[in-house]
Amino acid sequence: MSKKGRSTRTKPGEQSLDEFQFTPKGINLKWTKDFITVFDGYRIHRCFDLTFIEKAIGQGALPRSFVSQWRFIRTVLHKFAAVSPKVPGVLKFYERRKFLQHTALILMTIAVPSIVATWVFSLVSIAPYTIAFTAFAFLFFVAQWTAGHYYNRKVAWIIEDYWDEHPDLLKEERQALKSWVQRLIVHARHRLRKEDEDPEEHPVKFYNDDYEGIIVKNEPNWYRKHYTVQIVVDK
Repeated sequence: MSKKGRSTRTKPGEQSLDEFQFTPKGINLKWTKDFITVFDGYRIHRCFDLTFIEKAIGQGALPRSFVSQWRFIRTVLHKFAAVSPKVPGVLKFYERRKFLQHTALILMTIAVPSIVATWVFSLVSIAPYTIAFTAFAFLFFVAQWTAGHYYNRKVAWIIEDYWDEHPDLLKEERQALKSWVQRLIVHARHRLRKEDEDPEEHPVKFYNDDYEGIIVKNEPNWYRKHYTVQIVVDK
């Protein structure tokens, strides 16, 4: 295994993946579904903004049993997030997208007050110029939005190829995430049964379908990149 594949090495005193035992005890059904989506997404290097979890912890919305595990879980997730910016070619597209976004923002910031001032103060002499500039700013905004989607997809392809070329990269972390999701599925089944909820009314967003105890309701397609899944609840 390459050095990149040796991802579970820890410093003295730190917990390792082998030692860590994730338990979803105390997590309600809503958060169980959210964590399934997040953890499963990271398996295919789909990284999320984790601020909503940090905020929930700060508000006391998550049980202490989870909070005590979050530091280690977050460390594992951050390993995945740290890979993408280092993939050759990715930063180039990030910078292009950022440049277009900033330029569009500047143009719209100038165009909107200009057209409003022209209308409010009846500045007929400059109206053709402000209208033309506003139209250009709007068209540029639409163009950068379209280009942004293209760059996002291009980056996704580059990152996908990179992971395919490095199958041992964070291999053990990906295996750990799969086991955590499987435990969350079991926990979700328990919550559904205990709360007498209809599984069909609680679909879950997955990015992989290699789990036990699930039924795939909708496959990914050109506009939906995830599976819609139902948790199996034995009566």
